[in-house]
Amino acid sequence: MYIAGGGIYNLLDNPASIVPGPGGTWLAIHPYAGEQTLNESIVAMFLNGCMFGGLLIAYKSGRETRDSKKANYMLIIGLAMVLLGLAGSYYLVNLKRTVGR
Repeated sequence: MYIAGGGIYNLLDNPASIVPGPGGTWLAIHPYAGEQTLNESIVAMFLNGCMFGGLLIAYKSGRETRDSKKANYMLIIGLAMVLLGLAGSYYLVNLKRTVGR
């Protein structure tokens, strides 16, 4: 999650958390596709963690043999976390494409 979220980039490039935008505003999302801010990295790491955690919980729900109610609950929570991570990542990519234009 650390690497997928841009952790190595953060260590090597030391990006700012916000950047100046058009009209004297400040942006938390870097307008260039090849750059990212520290805030973007943190959000990406959180969303990747949600997806990984959701997959792990959904996997563990299949291992739950004694209590089917608990297994169903774990599966629903896991799938919700995966969907939250995917939707958030999609939104972050779309926000990156449209910011500063």
